[in-house]
Amino acid sequence: MSELLSNRAVGIDALAVHVPRLYVDLCDEWARVRAPELGEPSVEHLVGKVQKGVGVTEMAVPDAHEDSATLAAMASVKAIVHAGIDPRDIGTIAIGTETTVDQSKSIAAYVLGMIERHFGVELRRVGAPQFQFACIGATYALESAVNAFRAGEATKPYSLVVATDVSKYPLRTAGEYTQGAGAVAMLVSENPRLLALDPRVAGTITRDERDFFRPNGLSTAIVDGKYSIDVYLGAMAEATEMYLERARRELGKPGARIDELAEHLLFHVPFPRMSEYAALRVLGDAWRRAPSLRDALIEAAPLLFDQALESDPKVRKDAEKQLSQSVLFRETSARAIEPSLVLSRRIGNIYSGSMYLALASLLETSPDRAKLAGSRAAFFSYGSGASARVFSGVFVDPERAYVPHVIDALEGGARVSLDLATYERLHAGPSQEGLASLAQPAESVISPQDEFALTRVGTESGPKRTDLGYRYYDWVATQPRDRGTRGTTSSL
Repeated sequence: MSELLSNRAVGIDALAVHVPRLYVDLCDEWARVRAPELGEPSVEHLVGKVQKGVGVTEMAVPDAHEDSATLAAMASVKAIVHAGIDPRDIGTIAIGTETTVDQSKSIAAYVLGMIERHFGVELRRVGAPQFQFACIGATYALESAVNAFRAGEATKPYSLVVATDVSKYPLRTAGEYTQGAGAVAMLVSENPRLLALDPRVAGTITRDERDFFRPNGLSTAIVDGKYSIDVYLGAMAEATEMYLERARRELGKPGARIDELAEHLLFHVPFPRMSEYAALRVLGDAWRRAPSLRDALIEAAPLLFDQALESDPKVRKDAEKQLSQSVLFRETSARAIEPSLVLSRRIGNIYSGSMYLALASLLETSPDRAKLAGSRAAFFSYGSGASARVFSGVFVDPERAYVPHVIDALEGGARVSLDLATYERLHAGPSQEGLASLAQPAESVISPQDEFALTRVGTESGPKRTDLGYRYYDWVATQPRDRGTRGTTSSL
């Protein structure tokens, strides 16, 4: 049982996830076609690389009427309904994203409008900022919301924080099978029912890096793969050290390891295997300094004690490979990490929402959510460019606060598997460029039904009215019509 660090608890009261219905099965037609295109020796080799080397089997794909704004609005409505609150009790709507829909207007303002129209309320006196810093933007949005409550500056009982993104890489590249799309909405409040965040313990590191970026005008990201992994691991290790220094002091547990302070370790998940790399770095650093584990580690992973560990990348890589095969790591991973990766294996990388999807995964897969109450989760957030933030919180009453909804949707026939040609059409987007592409009507694979949708893009540019390129969103309830799909349709 972990103790709360403050009598005035602030944290996540409710959480909800929304992902597109469409997805690509990375072990089926996609693999058969891509294997020769990517120069793989066989289809089986590519499938093995995707399943084991990366850790995914499927990736969510947004339909033509879906984008980061619609995904955010859908997740927000779910969170409001699941929590049973009046949306007029929300004082701030904050978005974390790196795939915005407008270079000026905040997605939060679009979401505000969709919530107003859906519930028939007015939210005019609500702040609506957007936070951008690659995949860590939503964490900074959450920090801002939490600090407003702690400072007594919150104007309403709740703040709504939403992580929303569409991860997109060029076709026929190693990044293609690390795509995904989705949103996670969190209601932040005092005396939260789900998770109380620990005050005064967070560790934050920021460095000016070029590991991953998306220049203006590009729809797909540019990533320096191996370098990006190195930056992620280095920044995460630094932030963890800062967190440990503060958490040990606040909790009165000098010398405690990260896995002694927190029962659950939730990482940023660009792909599930990356979480293993991060865990090996964080746990390896902690365990090799623990006298009680020294004998076991000398036998299982002797390279952890090599003098060249800090200076030679090969020694570090080999040491962490040894550690990955140890009973200690495997048992810790199975208990503290693996439950958080179930959803990302079937949804893919949702950028700013990936770590919060890991939280949902832990809640969805727990055989008894009531037993999570009182346990502590450590969060390892990262955004390329680069910033890492490690923080923690204690589960309060997850059995009552969380409504399971994601796994049921994934397994209940709601998803629709795309054939390769249809997926590639969606990936390509409009055939025209510039403002002409914005005004081009989008053709959805499945007509929107009981969901928010991008219904039109403005075309006017004149003295009386100008809306050229402006995006209009509405709640749509119509009968579905399928093109290029396999399966049934129902909302996720």
